[in-house]
Amino acid sequence: MAVSYKITDKDFKELWCVLSKDAFVCNENLHIIENICRKNGIDEDSFSYFPINKIDWQEVYDLVRTPSFFGERLIVINDGDIMALSDDDLDKLTGLVSDFYGNRLAIILTYEDDKKIKAKKYDKFFSAVKKSGMLHLVEKIDEKYLEEMIISHAKKQDTVLSKDIARKIVDNIGKDVGLLVNEIDKYCARCSYTEITMDVVDKIGVKTVEASVFDMIDLICRKKPVKAIEKLKNLFELRTDEIAILGAMISGFVDMHRCKVAQSQRMTHAQVHKDFENKANPYRYQKAMNNATNFSLASLEEILQMLMKADIAIKSSAQDKKQMLYVLTTQIIMKGGR
Repeated sequence: MAVSYKITDKDFKELWCVLSKDAFVCNENLHIIENICRKNGIDEDSFSYFPINKIDWQEVYDLVRTPSFFGERLIVINDGDIMALSDDDLDKLTGLVSDFYGNRLAIILTYEDDKKIKAKKYDKFFSAVKKSGMLHLVEKIDEKYLEEMIISHAKKQDTVLSKDIARKIVDNIGKDVGLLVNEIDKYCARCSYTEITMDVVDKIGVKTVEASVFDMIDLICRKKPVKAIEKLKNLFELRTDEIAILGAMISGFVDMHRCKVAQSQRMTHAQVHKDFENKANPYRYQKAMNNATNFSLASLEEILQMLMKADIAIKSSAQDKKQMLYVLTTQIIMKGGR
């Protein structure tokens, strides 16, 4: 598995193979490979691109095995999903990797499923790739990777983005790489390509339902009930699904309950995150640990009971869902204080 989402070994290889579930990651690594080739005397006129879903295998075979009078070429096979290949096409791709010479080859493809990419049908292909060059398989897109990616994307536009603010942006938006990139472009333009500040993010940034509810819970914990209700109203105005709002509230208070129990055992938020890393990122647990100090353990347990009852009611009754959430939020506010 790749340690970083970007190729870090900048040596001139005969073959590069990049596989990622995200097309943006593929494109970023393709740019790195192109730059490596330029630095080693292959100009852009000698770059050839073949979309995998429209490939003429014979044409590619002829090109990769034919030395050019003007020097080496870079042949790129990209723009497709390796899992969409037929067994015959996968065999042809493996054969190409096993038997090419005189040029440089880059295979840049997406894939859909972490488990399926480890199936035996791909073993021969991966073995051939490792024998001829580099395999860069980006299996996990986590928060650290996303933060690194958007900081780099802002830097390309001569814009400063700190790690703390990058973490907040990722927490707001989630793991949609395309949306993250679009947001960074918007922030860069708003700050006139100088520095993305938290003020810019707060004013024009989008947020997932989870991030917006997270902010609402934070307002409750900071004893700002009017603003918390305003945040809920804003979610309704954006036509956010009531069940999604309640689900995010449940998730937030479950995190706080875990952290409250951990506090009694003198555990840090990092230790709690390690136990539940598939449920939330470290920043969320850090905030949950801080917010948990505003409630007693008994109060949090009562709130969880209220949330569970509300979950059943909102999914099974004909009551006004918005009104139910207003009442529930008010009841939770009343539970605040130790």
